[in-house]
Amino acid sequence: MTNILCLGSESDGQLQHLASALRDAGACPLIVNTAHYPASFSVVCEPNSDSFALVIDNEVFEVDQFDSFFWQRYYPPITQHPHDSKNALSALSPLFYYRPERWFNSLSAVRFHQAKPVQLQEAQKLGANIPATLISNDQRRLQHFSQRYDKVIIKPVFGGAHTQLVGQDDAQMARDEWQHHQPVTLQKYIEGDEVRTFVIGQRVFAAAIYSDQPDYRVDSHTQAEAISLPKDIEALSVAICLQFGMKWCAIDWRREADGKYVFLEANPAPMFCKFEAETGLPVTEALVHALTTATG
Repeated sequence: MTNILCLGSESDGQLQHLASALRDAGACPLIVNTAHYPASFSVVCEPNSDSFALVIDNEVFEVDQFDSFFWQRYYPPITQHPHDSKNALSALSPLFYYRPERWFNSLSAVRFHQAKPVQLQEAQKLGANIPATLISNDQRRLQHFSQRYDKVIIKPVFGGAHTQLVGQDDAQMARDEWQHHQPVTLQKYIEGDEVRTFVIGQRVFAAAIYSDQPDYRVDSHTQAEAISLPKDIEALSVAICLQFGMKWCAIDWRREADGKYVFLEANPAPMFCKFEAETGLPVTEALVHALTTATG
């Protein structure tokens, strides 16, 4: 039987859905919520014997017994003191480093996603078109960039907040965003449709997402529709996933009216249930197959 460790919250709907699909496929998933460490489970690390185990409800799970690992979301351990939190995280660290080749996706892939400026550069090296972009906290350079285009988008460098569209009439709002000398990302606004591609190994699923909002995630009326990708964009999607150290990911593009695709970002831990329900594309099936047949 294939054993799969799923990192995230036991109350997460997507993780519950995936765990159910894995059980239906004959696998044995174990959901591990790191927020519960060290209060509700233990770790046992013996470097001399290259052993690391989790002890949950008095049952020992050797990390090496898991055939694959799925990263939905990492939650920091809940402790009373900051020092205790750092201590707990250090004790948990072998979980992420012990068998990195078995992770969907690895810690290094998740961290690379957080280095968004580098992600854009690497995508461009692979042949992707990227938007005109400035990442800075230099107010003069930010203001100059925003004046070069009729519309720009503004968002945090790290992510975690929705994209804002800024026109020339809204320039003061943009200046208010960077007046505290915090770095921001400015990009030329790309007219067109949002396209999301899911890459799972060599398989690629794509849909156009139609929305009037600059960030479709805030649009409750948005709808995804399955599409066929141009062959070069399909191949580029696979290449980006591999180059970024990911075994699966979601890539966001803008598709201009002339059919040109512009790369925005690649996410190593994307949400897929809504996408799958609207498009009928078999993301869950492909992901379950990848997790249960992985060799590492």
